[in-house]
Amino acid sequence: MADYRQEQPDNAQQPPQQEERTPGRGGLFLRRLGTLLVTALIVLGIVAVSMMGDGKTLDRVRRWLNYGSVAEEDRYTFAADANNRYGQIGEYLVVLSQNYIQFLEDSGTAYRTVEELGLSQPALDTGGGLAVAYDVGGQNLFVVSPEETRLELSLPEGYGYISARLNDSGWLAVTSEKSGYRGAVTVYDDTQELVYEVDLSSQFVVDACVTDDCRSVVVVTYGEENGAFCTQLTWYDLTEEEPAQVASLTNHVGFDLGQAGEVYVSVSDSEVAFVGGSGGVVGGYSFGGQYLQDYAFGDDFTALFLTRYQAGSIGTIVLLDSQGNLLGAMDISDEILDIDAAGDYLAVLQSNALVLYHRDLTEYSSLEDTDYASHVLMDGDGSAVVIGGNEAWRYLP
Repeated sequence: MADYRQEQPDNAQQPPQQEERTPGRGGLFLRRLGTLLVTALIVLGIVAVSMMGDGKTLDRVRRWLNYGSVAEEDRYTFAADANNRYGQIGEYLVVLSQNYIQFLEDSGTAYRTVEELGLSQPALDTGGGLAVAYDVGGQNLFVVSPEETRLELSLPEGYGYISARLNDSGWLAVTSEKSGYRGAVTVYDDTQELVYEVDLSSQFVVDACVTDDCRSVVVVTYGEENGAFCTQLTWYDLTEEEPAQVASLTNHVGFDLGQAGEVYVSVSDSEVAFVGGSGGVVGGYSFGGQYLQDYAFGDDFTALFLTRYQAGSIGTIVLLDSQGNLLGAMDISDEILDIDAAGDYLAVLQSNALVLYHRDLTEYSSLEDTDYASHVLMDGDGSAVVIGGNEAWRYLP
């Protein structure tokens, strides 16, 4: 694995030295006092905005502090590849291909590139300022940050990784095949030290994630209960060997797990099921014979893109709260290419436009002429990264 980073050459020309002047105590005090007053005014202004506004104004302040007012004019550039996977870590756009992972700055340059990954089916997840890149069904897994490589794992020949998830604190749950078992789950803390392992022999392991409080791991398995197929969510305390609680979803083939607030959302091809942190099923939503084309998770809502026909790209956006209750639904007559959600916002990328919605499906902002964009990444501050074939840019409402 090769790691390349842009560095200033040793022989770079240095600016001429200027005579250093030491300010007097009075001048230094006044400067410090002025800095403190300015900082206090900014903090008080932000607090006042957050108290008086509905959150959208505060998000505008956050975007201004993070990106200024011209971020949409900056471009991230990268090599076009159908196997690319995308994510965000702060101001960096993360691009994963079969052979490398890049952390790109909006100036168009690569802050860091890690090469020679060797991933046949690359998969990417981000959290806690880290990215985990792994090969679905393959032997290689890497945990990297914009500054360093934190962890490298490799499985024996003939075994593969199934999933890898980072929580917001940088704790990692890895699901893999293992000899003599139907799957194994390993948990690493925010320093990437191994802290927990569980091997399962009675059910097939398909996914896992560490809880937000970093005290438990939720393991998703396929099995049988009372003669019927079921998906089970099992909680393991990271200090105990035996399960703490189990939720069984009968006749439910969950292929992905998300979160809406404190509730876990299991997605199948016919419904979504909502399971509380105590293991009880708190709600569900059936697609009613429609086809699920895409989905996304906000802070406390789930967005679904449903169509009447299996090959359709025109259909209905449905928003559900953390109990599976309908927040709103909206038919969209234009072709939908991608959706994503974060915070209180939903991004809908159409054939030549981007529309941002609030969690109540009121339109927040829109952008016309998105060129050949095919992907969108929503940010919790209300900005969105629009991604085309070999470039991307951040849209600031």
